[in-house]
Amino acid sequence: MIVRSGPAGWADWRLVPAAFVVWLATLLGLLVVWWLAIVVGAGAGVAGLAVLVGMRGEGRSAWWPRAGVGVSLVLCGVAVAVPTAVRLHGAVTDALRPLAGQGAFGAFRVAVTERPKPVVSAGFGGRPGGVQAVVLPARVRHAVVAGRPVATSGAVLLVAPVDGWSRLLPGQEVDLEAELAPARSGGMTVAVLRVRGPPGAADGAVCWQRVAQVLRSGLRAASAVLDPEPAGLVPALVVGDTDGVSRHVQEQFRVAGMAHLLAVSGANLAIVCVAVLLLLRALRVGPRGSAAGAMLALAGFVVLAGPEPSVLRAGVMGAVGLLALAIGRQRAALPALSTAVVLLVLHDPGMAVNLGFALSVVATGGLVLLAPRWADALAARGVPRGLAQALAMPAAAHVVTAPVVAGMAGQVSMIAVLANLVAAPVVAPATVFGVLAAVLGPVAPWASRLLVRLAGPEVHWLIIVARQASRVPGAVLDWPAGWWGGLLLLVIAVVLLAVLRHRRGRVLVGIGLTVLLIVVVPVRVIAPGWPPAGWAMVACDVGQADATHWH
Repeated sequence: MIVRSGPAGWADWRLVPAAFVVWLATLLGLLVVWWLAIVVGAGAGVAGLAVLVGMRGEGRSAWWPRAGVGVSLVLCGVAVAVPTAVRLHGAVTDALRPLAGQGAFGAFRVAVTERPKPVVSAGFGGRPGGVQAVVLPARVRHAVVAGRPVATSGAVLLVAPVDGWSRLLPGQEVDLEAELAPARSGGMTVAVLRVRGPPGAADGAVCWQRVAQVLRSGLRAASAVLDPEPAGLVPALVVGDTDGVSRHVQEQFRVAGMAHLLAVSGANLAIVCVAVLLLLRALRVGPRGSAAGAMLALAGFVVLAGPEPSVLRAGVMGAVGLLALAIGRQRAALPALSTAVVLLVLHDPGMAVNLGFALSVVATGGLVLLAPRWADALAARGVPRGLAQALAMPAAAHVVTAPVVAGMAGQVSMIAVLANLVAAPVVAPATVFGVLAAVLGPVAPWASRLLVRLAGPEVHWLIIVARQASRVPGAVLDWPAGWWGGLLLLVIAVVLLAVLRHRRGRVLVGIGLTVLLIVVVPVRVIAPGWPPAGWAMVACDVGQADATHWH
């Protein structure tokens, strides 16, 4: 189902300038210098006041839209010029930064802010591969470095052994001893803490985090009734738990352009909320009651999946959208997206440089702005409405996210639209069955296992699609990485969309694609080039002789 963003499909753009200001000011403050947030915020505030002053004498019909733009610019300009700039300055001048550059050693008490994420190593020599360490984002509560107390409350990243640390939950405070290391520039993290031993004294997690952990563990246990690959994919699809997904399967999903299914995103929340909304409406509950019920389901799912950045941004976007439904503005998709951007970046300035956040925002924007128009254009040419929407949604999401993915990974998936189109029908039922299995696990394990079995064929289909799509010759096209690579693909995409608006342009693009399929693809299959992708050479010298092996 495609959600339109305004009457007759027109978008409500009033909050977009304010969201852009907040994002741009924070981005420049992190990547360039912190005081640029003040400059951009002050400029936005002045522009907003100019809009409000220029409205004198205008009629009410013209007054309201411009008032929304002016007021939002003033409020958001003040927000980034004062509190956000202060936080950016505090992160830049945090006392741990110079100590991290010296590699100092200290004792800390930190509060865990996210679930531990495994670090997979390939192994070397006699050292086995696999998960040997985890990373945990945290915030410092107390620090003593080189025998002296350090005044800091900055965000840090823990790199710690699996034993003991993988069981910590968000909200727990723990004592540790660690070596400081510099953090990556351009973010809110002030230092990296390299931990060698087990965690010290730790507080207990809050009750809802313990319940969520029990539900996640129950889902993993119930998934064991499936074969290993589908069993690992069910928790990943439902709550983003990829611990049981093999690296081989993850690589197949990445090449096929389906890696977003392995992380919790707005799609998961949309599926859960829509299922609850449909159930409540079937029970003849009114719009406000249905929205309230869906809001409770959304909050429960956010707790179940954990306070990850992707979960929080999807939760805020969903909450704003449900609020719009409750107050009778079912078409306010673009204002909801803009509000979510403002709230999330003001809450966590690090979101401004988070590529996952950028992917989420532009994908949602593509679904709101491009997908409805493309679906209408296809329907006007005789394509059935349902098929038109099914084609437009993955195409729009892929087109708008491709520049971000290309800049991030240095690759462009040529098969992603088709693979996601084929996979889309089974994602919703698999997610619903998985969520119900997680909820029923502690009270009815047999029912949980039954629901996982019902999700089994859908999950197996996703694996088949990813595997076959990743084997297509030329499924991934190498592309320049970084900002310039992303901007280059963005320019190409804009030019291509402009060309496709004209009949002659569509003919030329069709001829180009035909040549590509007839000439380029067969050549890449017959003569893929040298050396082939994934090559490796191993040299062994034991003192008496040596050997070289290539594969």
